[in-house]
Amino acid sequence: MAEQPQPRKGRWIPLVYYYVATLIGLTILLIGLIGGLQGLVKAAIPQISDEVRFAERERAVFPDDARRDPKESDEEHDRRRADAIERARIGGLAAGLNGMVAVVVGAPVFAWHLRQARRKEPEWLG
Repeated sequence: MAEQPQPRKGRWIPLVYYYVATLIGLTILLIGLIGGLQGLVKAAIPQISDEVRFAERERAVFPDDARRDPKESDEEHDRRRADAIERARIGGLAAGLNGMVAVVVGAPVFAWHLRQARRKEPEWLG
C-alpha cells in the first residue's frame, strides 16, 4: 500500500495573509477615493463656514449687524472673505491630492494581493 501524502499543516496561512492584505489595500483605496472626491468638491465649491480662517468679529453695539467689525471697511471685509475662500479651495485641492496618493498606493496593493490569492487558492485548498 502506497502512503497518501500528508497535507501540509498551516497551508491556509498564506491564503489568509493574501486576503487580509487585499482587504487592507481595498480599504486604503476606498478611503483615498472618498477623501479625494470630498477634497475636489471642496475645491470646486469652497465654503468658508467649514474654515476657521474667516472668523467674523462680533459687535455688541448693533445686534442686527453683529457679524461685522465697525472699524473694518467693506474692502477689507471682501478681501478677508476672498482670502478665506482661496484658502478653502487650496485646502480642498490638498485633500484631493492626498486622496489621490492613497489611491495610487492602495490600488496596486489590492490588485496584486487579490491576483496572488486567486492564482494560488486552488493549490492551497487542493
